[in-house]
Amino acid sequence: MVEAGYEAISFVHTGPHYEPRAVVTDVKHLIDHLGVVEVRLLGWSQGAAIAQEVALAHPSPVRSAVLIATYGRQNQMDKVLQEAWDSLSVAGADMDPVRLAMGLLTSHPASLLGSDSFVEPFVQIQAEWASKGSASVEARKRSAAFISGYQERLESLTTMTVPCLVVGFGQDTDTYLARAREVAAAIPGSSYVEYPDAGHLEPVIHAGEVMESVIPFLLQH
Repeated sequence: MVEAGYEAISFVHTGPHYEPRAVVTDVKHLIDHLGVVEVRLLGWSQGAAIAQEVALAHPSPVRSAVLIATYGRQNQMDKVLQEAWDSLSVAGADMDPVRLAMGLLTSHPASLLGSDSFVEPFVQIQAEWASKGSASVEARKRSAAFISGYQERLESLTTMTVPCLVVGFGQDTDTYLARAREVAAAIPGSSYVEYPDAGHLEPVIHAGEVMESVIPFLLQH
C-alpha cells in the first residue's frame, strides 16, 4: 500500500470495552485524532467487520472500505468454533497442541495442510500464538467480546453508502466464504472478488496476490 502511494496506519484496539459500538467509537476517535480529511479502511476477518461498521456509522471521512474475509452475522458453524475457542482459552498449557491444531485447520486450505514443506514453518510460527500466554488470553477476550455483540448485521449493511470491496476465500474455514458473499450481497453496489483456492490466512501468506485486487479498487475510489 505504501508503494502505491498511501500512508498505512495500523492499530490494536485495547479497550477498556470491546463490544462493537465501543470499538467503532474508538476507531472514529483515532481518525479524528489523526486529523485527516479522508481515509480508506482495510480490515481482515474481525477487522473487516469493524471496518464495515465504522463506514456505516461514520461515512463522512471514509472514502472507501476493503473488507477481507468479512461477515455480517454469526452462523451455526461459527458458534461451534467460538464455543471451542472459549473453552480452549481457559484451558491450561496441556491444551497447547489442540490450540495449534485448531489454528492450523482454520487458517489454511486442506490441500496445503498435507504438505510438510508448507506446514513446518507455520507450526513454528503458530505454536507461539497457540501457547497459553497472557497476550493470547487477552486477545481472545477482546475477540470474544466483540463477537458476542456482533450478530445479525446484514440488514443494517443494506444502508451502506461507502464504496466497498469484499474479498472472499473459497477454502476459508474460519469466517467462511458464504458469509463474505452475504456481506457483498447486502452492501449496495459493492465490488466482490473471490479466491477459490485460498484459506483464511491468504492475506498473510500471499499478500501480493490479494493486494492485486485491493490496490486498483482503492485507486478507483
